[in-house]
Amino acid sequence: MKRMLFNIFLVTAIMFFLLIFLYPQKLSEEIESDEIAISQLNTPDTTIYVPSQIDHVETIRQIMENYDMSVLSSNLNAYSEIFLGDIEVELQEIALKNATIYASMKINKFKKENDQIRGIYLNGYLFNNLSKRESIEKILTNTDVNTLVIDVKTDNGHILFDTEIDEVIYLNNERVKFTNNDLQELREIKDIYLVGRLVVFQDPLFVKVFPDEAVFDSRLNKPYSQNGQFFLDPSSKKVQDYIINIAIESCRLGFDEIQYDYIRYPDSNSKFMQFDTKNDFENRVNNINSFLSRSRQLLHNEGCLLSADTFGYILTNKQDGGIGQNLETIVENVDFISPMVYPSHYTNGSFGYQNPNEHPYEVITAALTDALDRGVDKDKIRPFLQGFWHSNEDIRNNIKAASDLEMDWLIWNILSVYELDSFTKLSE
Repeated sequence: MKRMLFNIFLVTAIMFFLLIFLYPQKLSEEIESDEIAISQLNTPDTTIYVPSQIDHVETIRQIMENYDMSVLSSNLNAYSEIFLGDIEVELQEIALKNATIYASMKINKFKKENDQIRGIYLNGYLFNNLSKRESIEKILTNTDVNTLVIDVKTDNGHILFDTEIDEVIYLNNERVKFTNNDLQELREIKDIYLVGRLVVFQDPLFVKVFPDEAVFDSRLNKPYSQNGQFFLDPSSKKVQDYIINIAIESCRLGFDEIQYDYIRYPDSNSKFMQFDTKNDFENRVNNINSFLSRSRQLLHNEGCLLSADTFGYILTNKQDGGIGQNLETIVENVDFISPMVYPSHYTNGSFGYQNPNEHPYEVITAALTDALDRGVDKDKIRPFLQGFWHSNEDIRNNIKAASDLEMDWLIWNILSVYELDSFTKLSE
C-alpha cells in the first residue's frame, strides 16, 4: 500500500517537473518560430504573439535555469517522507480502530445474547479441586451467572498456565493449573465469558530475583514491604514488558479479556518509598495510564479486551489517592473498570452511613452514581461486588444496586465460596 502511494506521488512529481522545466522552453521556441513566420507574411495586423505577452515566459525560464536542481531534489525527498509519514500514521490509526472493533465483537455478541455480564471469581489455585469445580459448575448450570474471572498470575507471583516466557523460566514461578482444553470444557457447560485476572505490580517473587525493579525502602536499604506485600516500580520497562507478555499469552490460551489487578502504587504514606521517577500525581498517573494504553493496544491486536480492578473510592475521590488511579484518565485507557465497591471497605460515615457494611444497596448505589455524575459511561463500569461477610440477601442487594443502574457485575470471594440463593435461578 505504501509503495503504491509512493509511486503515485512520484508520477505526480515527474509531471510537475515536466510542466515547470520543459514546457516553458518548448512554448518559447514555438513563440520564436511563430514570430519569424509572422514577420515574413508582412501582415502586422495579424500578429498572434507580441513580446509583452511572452516576457513572463522568459522570466520563468530564466528562473528555472538558475534554480539549483539539488535543492529541488532535496525538497521532493523531504515532501515524500512527510507524505509517507502521514500516510503511515493514518494507516496505524485505522489498524488500531479495526483491532478495537474486532476485539469488541465477542463481548458485543455475548451481551446481545445474554443481556448482561454476570460473573464470579474462581481462585486459580482451586481450578483442579474437584469439589470446587462441581460447585462452580452447579452455579453456572442453575443460575444466571455467565462469566468467570480466573487467575492467570496470582498475588504470590505464580503463573498458572504453561508458558515459554523467559522470565517465567528463570523465576521458576510456573504452577500449571489449567490448559486451553480445560477452558474449552468450561465453555461446554454453558456459553460463558472468560476473564483472566493478572496481578500486576504486587509480586514478591519478581522483587526477590530482580530487586532493582522494586519500590525501594531508603530507610532499610532494601525493597519496600507493605504488610508483607512487595511492589514493583510501575515505571519499570522490564516489569511492564513481563506483564504484557503474560497478558498476551493468556489471551492466546483462550480468555476473552484480561483484567489487571494491583494496577497501582502501594497505598502507603511512607516517606521512605523510592521510585525511579518522582512520586507525584503527574508521574503516578502517567506511568499507570501509559502502561495501560500500550497493553490495551497489544491485547486488541490479539482479539482480547482489557479491564482494570480499582479501589472503589476512586469513583468519589477526584485525585489519585497516592496510588496512580484517577477515574477520568484510567477509563480512557481500558475497555472496562471494575471498582471494588465493597461496603465493608468504606469507613464509618461514608455516604452518610455509620456502618456502610449494613447498607450494601445504598452504599454501592451512591458510589457508582458518583462515577456516573462525573461523566463515565455506565457501560465502562463493571463493579466487583462483595461476596464475603455477607448473607445471601446482602449479596442479592449488591447485585440489585448494580443492575438497577444497568451495569454488569462481578462477585468477589477469595475462596470462591458461593451459594445458589445468592443469584437469580434460571427457573425464576
